[in-house]
Amino acid sequence: MEKTYNGRVSIIVPIYQGKKYIPKLIKMAEMCQEKAQNQQGIELILSNDDPHEKIEESLFSDTITIHILNTEINRGIQAARIRGLEAANGDFVVFLDQDDILYPDYINSQLSHLGDADTAVCRCIHENQQFYNADRKFEEVISKGYMMQKGNPIISAGQVLIRRTSVPKVWTENIMKTNCADDYLLWLCMMAQGAKFALNQDILFEHVVHGNNLSLDSRRELSSLEEMCDILSQNSVFDERGMKQIRSMCQHVLSERIGLLEKFREMFFVLNKMAVCKEAGYTVGKYLQSQGIHRVCIYGAGYIGKRLAGELKECNIETAFFIDRNAHYLTEEIPVYRLEEAPKEVDAVIISLVQNYDSVRNELRTKYKTKIYAIREIIEAI
Repeated sequence: MEKTYNGRVSIIVPIYQGKKYIPKLIKMAEMCQEKAQNQQGIELILSNDDPHEKIEESLFSDTITIHILNTEINRGIQAARIRGLEAANGDFVVFLDQDDILYPDYINSQLSHLGDADTAVCRCIHENQQFYNADRKFEEVISKGYMMQKGNPIISAGQVLIRRTSVPKVWTENIMKTNCADDYLLWLCMMAQGAKFALNQDILFEHVVHGNNLSLDSRRELSSLEEMCDILSQNSVFDERGMKQIRSMCQHVLSERIGLLEKFREMFFVLNKMAVCKEAGYTVGKYLQSQGIHRVCIYGAGYIGKRLAGELKECNIETAFFIDRNAHYLTEEIPVYRLEEAPKEVDAVIISLVQNYDSVRNELRTKYKTKIYAIREIIEAI
């Protein structure tokens, strides 16, 4: 049976060159308060980490409490969070990034799912789609084993509502010099002390991605992970075997990043060639028309697949549907199916993937007798 808590919730937001986000943050917290059933309320703590841009301390709300912490020095995101934690009056805390989004039901739902756990972790949206899917199963990745061997499965700290008393001293007493992995350090320290993470299946949080996100800076991330390992080792958070697993995990993350960069390089090649061909008047759509194709499905509802569907529409070629193994986690204007559920009535199937498309083609041939193209092959033919 779900239990609803009445303790105050502190939403702690480090602010750095982010005054433009403050009205949205206040409105967001007010909407959470409106939906919340807890009587003690919500406080919004804006922990300013930019000494050159003061936040007006007269900010006011009729429904929530607002605290402004201005600064004379730049401390970094972890220290700004800890400064907010020290000023907090809440029984529960949420460490929210200034540009991320809490949905109105966030506080109410997280509190109701907390039970006797130390944290409640909700599902979330990342890059306009569900972050957890068939490749990253929510129930499997939020675990001590995964975090120690594979990496950080929590996209951003705002996904997690935490009992204030469960925040480890190792985290508050060891400020990282390199921003990025401080939230990962927090989760590992909590796991090490036996903290329980309750899983909330509701989608309540959205991680906003832009070019300045620290999580997109691979060099900084790897440097921060190394620093995290040093802190864990120096404070004996894990035994020798545990530390060996974590250091091996860092190598796994490095390997993943290299693979991801290679994938992005290949995606850039395809997208650039599509743009060059279009400028020259030789589009993918015109090529398909020359082959007598007017109705297609696209395998892969990612960046290239969506861009391709838009280009085909300009040539009056219908994209009837996408095929994607994560279909159940996607919401698109064009229908998305898993392969076993997809209709068969199309003139051709286009594979938008830039890697492993030959194995995908073999899988598609078990169902489709029509022409099957890989986007890279079409680009080369043009």
